[in-house]
Amino acid sequence: MSVSAKTIREDIARARAYAAKNNYLKTLAALARALQALNGSQVFGREKFEVQALLEEAFRDLNGMQMIQKLFPKGINYARGKEKTAYITLKRLHEKLEEAMEKSKLARQRKRLSVLDDNLIKAQELIKKGDALEGRKIFRKASEYYTDIDGLDSDIGNRLLMGGLPGEAVEYFKKALDKYASDQRAHNGLIMAFEAMGEMEKAAEAIKDAMRRLGGTESLMFKLAKISLERRDWTEAYNNAKSVLERNPLNTEAAKIVKQVEPRIFGSSGRKPGKKGGPINLDF
Repeated sequence: MSVSAKTIREDIARARAYAAKNNYLKTLAALARALQALNGSQVFGREKFEVQALLEEAFRDLNGMQMIQKLFPKGINYARGKEKTAYITLKRLHEKLEEAMEKSKLARQRKRLSVLDDNLIKAQELIKKGDALEGRKIFRKASEYYTDIDGLDSDIGNRLLMGGLPGEAVEYFKKALDKYASDQRAHNGLIMAFEAMGEMEKAAEAIKDAMRRLGGTESLMFKLAKISLERRDWTEAYNNAKSVLERNPLNTEAAKIVKQVEPRIFGSSGRKPGKKGGPINLDF
């Protein structure tokens, strides 16, 4: 048996298998490939007769599918020697069905997202009115049901944060980062949540994690400098404020931090390590 005949048989077998699974598009695509291949092949004699017999069986499977019966009550005709005509019919049908299915999919997705949006707004309103428990229940159900929506947990975290529930928001920001470690919104939200809770040590660790994942941006380094200043971690505050100034010498707030912590690190004389002329004051 020639290779071309073998290939055609394989596509026919695929078409029948897809028909058994009620997969319209794949059935049409495989059957159309078989027809196109047979029309342009050098298959003759007994091999061609056998392939055409297999095609007739495949078309019976196709015509038995519910969608095809609905569109073509009398079925799609296949006549031996008219493979090109049958191929054109199946190709056009495949294109139209694919387009219709895509439109239907988009419509369902829009409706689904609309329901999600309505529920998120409802949860926010409940929290705003003081019914945080019911609001949180809706957020949790949304997070569990819409697992395929990118960024949803970050969105819920931000809504909880704006609703004055930073502790509850932390859970969703962490969940978002478990899915996508470079989620910038989740990193920023987690830092803000810890700040709102007064958990400055955790906020500092969250910033450092964000810097590992996203890089040492000016805003992150400045935020770490400010939090380190509040935590009385003078070295951390100094190093990050200096790094900010190296990138942006015009950042006056970073310059203020450097000026504020220098005496605590280098002594009242302000002398830097490595310079002669006095001891370094490490009594914080």
